Amino acid sequence: MRKFPGFFNLRTISFLLALAFAIPLPWHGLTGFYNWFSPFIMLNSVLVLKSFVWLNIVSSGVLILAVFRKRWFCTNLCPVGWSCDKISAISKKNASAHKRLPDLSRWLSVISLASAIVGIPLFIILDPMAIFNGFFTVFTGKLSVVAVISLAGFPLLLLIHLILPDIWCTKLCPLGGLQLIIADVKAKLIKLLRKDEVEIVVADPGRRYLVMTGIGLFAGAMVPKILKPSSVTNIHPPAAVSPELYNSLCCRCGNCSKACPTGIIVSQTDPVNISGWMTPEIRFGPGYCLETCNLCSRVCPSGAITLFNVNAKDQLFMGTAEVTMENCLLVNNKECVKCRESCKFDAIEFVRGDSVFNLNPVVYTNKCVGCGACEVVCPVNCIEVKPFVTSLLTVLPAIR
Repeated sequence: MRKFPGFFNLRTISFLLALAFAIPLPWHGLTGFYNWFSPFIMLNSVLVLKSFVWLNIVSSGVLILAVFRKRWFCTNLCPVGWSCDKISAISKKNASAHKRLPDLSRWLSVISLASAIVGIPLFIILDPMAIFNGFFTVFTGKLSVVAVISLAGFPLLLLIHLILPDIWCTKLCPLGGLQLIIADVKAKLIKLLRKDEVEIVVADPGRRYLVMTGIGLFAGAMVPKILKPSSVTNIHPPAAVSPELYNSLCCRCGNCSKACPTGIIVSQTDPVNISGWMTPEIRFGPGYCLETCNLCSRVCPSGAITLFNVNAKDQLFMGTAEVTMENCLLVNNKECVKCRESCKFDAIEFVRGDSVFNLNPVVYTNKCVGCGACEVVCPVNCIEVKPFVTSLLTVLPAIR
């Protein structure tokens, strides 16, 4: 890595900016902005979803700069690289102790991108920007101890660098590996254009990349068959992709959790659903999913939550409200209209029950998006939003 004189150089300023955007502050659409600098996240997302959002232009620029300057992002902007270098500098260990270890960075990068072609980006969670931003989710104050431990990847990297200086940047980082691949391709193209004689080497890089790609394609095809989706379902944020794809595409950066104005997005830590470990899920109370908000989709760098317009929110079904009738105040001849008044989608109506004097709340499942407003305001806690797929069959009889 190139060293800059003084403390306030470009790389240090970049670290401070990344830190500011990673901390849970009201940055709105700029929350965790440094995730958008990663071409590794961007390429994994584009290969899986076959779509491109406008903020991907940022990482595309980094990709272009890497063509002209080898590992330009690592040298100038990466907050993880800056932090690891600072720890390595104070380590008393020999920096050459791990030189015999194989360089896995290219392998991780190629295998992940190749597997993304068939729908499973295997190593997107190892992106340094995701690891860095994910750690600062712990400061939202709404995580369990297990979740906090699971998000400790960034301090763990720093601790490892006390023992094995420089190992992340030189041997493991898939984002750095991607930039090295670009440098390799550039060197090969220059050599071909200059019509230099092809040297006979024992290890052919082209053959090695072919093996990496083959492993990635095979792994991407086989992993979904081995890791069958869990029967446990959670309420995902609006416009989330299918559960199987959601679990593999989410990079666990925590942006959506930090940006959510009502604080209802938390990390999933159900041991039964290992494939979805630490992915965002919705837990209502004291807030609900605002009908005027789309921040979670605006800050998601991987596309696990698809970018949507707030005007389309009445078509984005997260779940369906279910009413435990025996506990409802209306059924017990007591006055209450809170659920109907709180519903911005006109999904709840009151119809006459067995007696002419009492009313029953009815949920129209073709209108209920599962925003949770009714669950939050219910004074007797008789309303619960269930995941849309599992709740649909049980509520269908209530459709009118």
